[in-house]
Amino acid sequence: MKLFKKNPKAKIPDKLVKAGLKKPVFTFLGRVAPEKNIETFLKCDLPGSKLVIGDGPQRKDLEKEFKGSAVFVGRKKATEVADLLSISDVFVFPSKTDTFGLAIIEALACGVPVAAYNVQGPKNIITNGVDGFLGGSLKANALKCLNIDRKNCRKTAMKYSWDNFTDEFIKNLVHI
Repeated sequence: MKLFKKNPKAKIPDKLVKAGLKKPVFTFLGRVAPEKNIETFLKCDLPGSKLVIGDGPQRKDLEKEFKGSAVFVGRKKATEVADLLSISDVFVFPSKTDTFGLAIIEALACGVPVAAYNVQGPKNIITNGVDGFLGGSLKANALKCLNIDRKNCRKTAMKYSWDNFTDEFIKNLVHI
């Protein structure tokens, strides 16, 4: 969690401002592929902007279809991802099939609340109304996330740190 934390100095890069990115920023991070259900997120009528971080087989088609209504930045280095998450207001996780979204933990570590469906993976990480919202409407969940206390997000992410996992592992060792 040392790398993924809110960068208070992060600003929307000029290049993205010129591309139309404005607050609030709703962000997707991950592989841009059909199983991620990104199109559902991109079709949501949300204020501000939609940002897509990542690359994959569906990127060119989605970029063409949603030109002007979403900003696609492609694959980024980890430090760039942390900065982009730091300028984000809500992380949107539209997948209904991922079993554990590491991107959810990265977003939470940067203090970004998560909007997702109430399915395996997100429901094992997110506490409704505390660090995000789960339910049947991605749009409604995303809008409600704008009012989440971002400190709660970081607290949740820290449960998944290597230090915490190591402590839990040691506590559960069986002594013979």
